[in-house]
Amino acid sequence: MSNHDTCNQINIREARPEDDAQICALLRRVSMPGNISATTDYEPSYFSAIEIHGYEHRVAVAEADNQIIGIRIISKKRVFLNGNPVDFGYVSRLYADPVFKGRKIALKLVHYMAKWHQEGFEFPHYLFAVLQDNMIARNIFTSGLPGVPPIEYVGTLYSAAIPLFKRRHLSLPGSIKIVRGSMVGAVKIAEFLNRTGRKKQFFPVYTANDIMSETGILRGLYLDDFYIALKGNQIVGLTACWNQMAFARVIITGYPWYLQVLNRLSSPFLSHIFKMAPLPKPEETAKNVCAACIAVEDNNQQIFESLLNTILNDQYNTGKTCLVVGLMESDPLSPVLHKHWHLPSRTCIYMASWKGFDILSNPNEQIPYIEAASL
Repeated sequence: MSNHDTCNQINIREARPEDDAQICALLRRVSMPGNISATTDYEPSYFSAIEIHGYEHRVAVAEADNQIIGIRIISKKRVFLNGNPVDFGYVSRLYADPVFKGRKIALKLVHYMAKWHQEGFEFPHYLFAVLQDNMIARNIFTSGLPGVPPIEYVGTLYSAAIPLFKRRHLSLPGSIKIVRGSMVGAVKIAEFLNRTGRKKQFFPVYTANDIMSETGILRGLYLDDFYIALKGNQIVGLTACWNQMAFARVIITGYPWYLQVLNRLSSPFLSHIFKMAPLPKPEETAKNVCAACIAVEDNNQQIFESLLNTILNDQYNTGKTCLVVGLMESDPLSPVLHKHWHLPSRTCIYMASWKGFDILSNPNEQIPYIEAASL
C-alpha cells in the first residue's frame, strides 16, 4: 500500500524530520476554539515536544502545494485499565490550517489513522481528546462515517487555570507534612503513583526512570517538582508542578470582551498589590505551569487541597501567571478546584475501538483519570 493518499490536491503522508519547522509554523497559526483562543509554540522541535504523549509515535501530515496544512499523531501509552497495565493508543488533537476546509482535512487524516491501524500500529482501543467548543471535530468523530471508528464518550476533562498570588497557608491535616521529591526518591514516588493510579481508569504507568529521565513522557519534570504529602514515612498523596515552557508554550490569540476589560483595568493593581503576573496580552505567551501526576490516597480532598495550596504559594511571585489543573468532572478530587477562582475550560474525552467496549468492567466504580498536562 502506498504511503501517500492524494485527493483533491490534499496529500496525506507520514511526517519526516525535515518537516519540523513547517509543523511548528502551522501550530503557531492555528487557534484552538474556546472562550480564550490560543495557539501553541513548539519551538525548537515539535518531534521532541511530543515525547510527553507516549512511548512511541507516528505523525501524519496533510500537505497542499508542498505546504503542511494539517497534522495529527498516534502515540503509544502505558496506562492502567481495570487495575492492570496495558498498552493503549492515544490520538492527539487535530490541527488544520484555517485557510483550508478543516472538515475535509480532518476526515482525510482520520482515514489515514485507520490505515495505520490496519497496517500494524494496532491497538484495540484509542483515547482521544476534543475541546468542547470544537464542534467540527466532535461532529466528525461522532458521525459514524465510513473510516471513522466506533467511539464511546468517556467523560469531560475540566481544566482550571488558577491565578498565582499570595495565599494563606492551610493547616495540614493530622500529622501530615509536605516535602519535595528528593526527600523521598523516584522509586517510592513511582511505586505510590502506580499503587494509587491503578484504581483509576487510564492513569499512566510510571517508572523511576521516567521520573529521572530528562526526556520521555515526563520531559522537563524534575524530582523536586514533585510535592509529596507524608504521614510518618508513608506517602499519602502527591502532585507535581510541571513547567513545560522550554518545549511547549501557549500563545494567547484572543479573550472574550469581559476578560479584555478585566485585564486592562486590573493588571496594574494585581501586579502591584498581589505581585501577580498580569494576564498575557494577545500574541503574548501564557506563563503557566501545570499540575500533573495527581495521586491521593482514598481521594482525600483535604490532602489534595493542601498540596495545591503549597504549590500555589511556592509559584507565586515567580513571574508565572497560572497553575493549570485538570481532572475529570467525575473525579472525587475535582470539587477542590472550585474552591479557587479560576478560568475554566472543558475537553471531551472519547475512546475509539475496533474491538468493542466491553473491556470496561464496573464502569460506575472506575473513575477515569486523564493526564491533562500530557494532552
